[in-house]
Amino acid sequence: MKRNDIFFTRGRIRPLLHAESLSARDNALLAQQMKDRSFDPSAVQAVARRCSKGFPSVVRCAPFKGGMPFPTSFWLTCPYLVRLCGERESEGAVGILENAMKNNAREWTVFHLHAARMRILDLPPSQAKFLCRYRKRTWRSLARGGAGGIEYRRRGGGAKCLHLQVAYWLALGVHPARAVLERMMYPLECDVPSKWGCIHPL
Repeated sequence: MKRNDIFFTRGRIRPLLHAESLSARDNALLAQQMKDRSFDPSAVQAVARRCSKGFPSVVRCAPFKGGMPFPTSFWLTCPYLVRLCGERESEGAVGILENAMKNNAREWTVFHLHAARMRILDLPPSQAKFLCRYRKRTWRSLARGGAGGIEYRRRGGGAKCLHLQVAYWLALGVHPARAVLERMMYPLECDVPSKWGCIHPL
């Protein structure tokens, strides 16, 4: 499979993404993983992270879908991790993350700026120019929306949900609450992928 290294080099914040182009096999795997969830596969651009068994665990999404900003750059697809996030959220994980945010506000702000810059630079230059000139409200929404579109500058942000934070952490390899996420999401992989609906297509 061809591996694409996408470098975003404009501006002071310079995100680096490593993503794998989608193959027919990836599309089949994603269909298995997402069959019981509401998700539009046409929004998926690439695989951002795989588990050690080779299954997609996080995908990278297009910044726009149907003329509207897509809510997140990364989507957690691993059924095991999705279930684990739900369990941790019921145990108060979002509140724990938001407390971590209060104690480390500067790094969270940088993280959100990084996410906003990444979404903007993922737009085709012609589309970015059009939005900046003719769709100023949409452009401001993109510029002010951090990870998962969180409007962190006006409302002080928030963790929104654990699934979102885990997806960004695994895709980028960095996160201001990485130590907290590592404790919450242990073990990070399942033992038997087939138990969670991950089966390699023939």
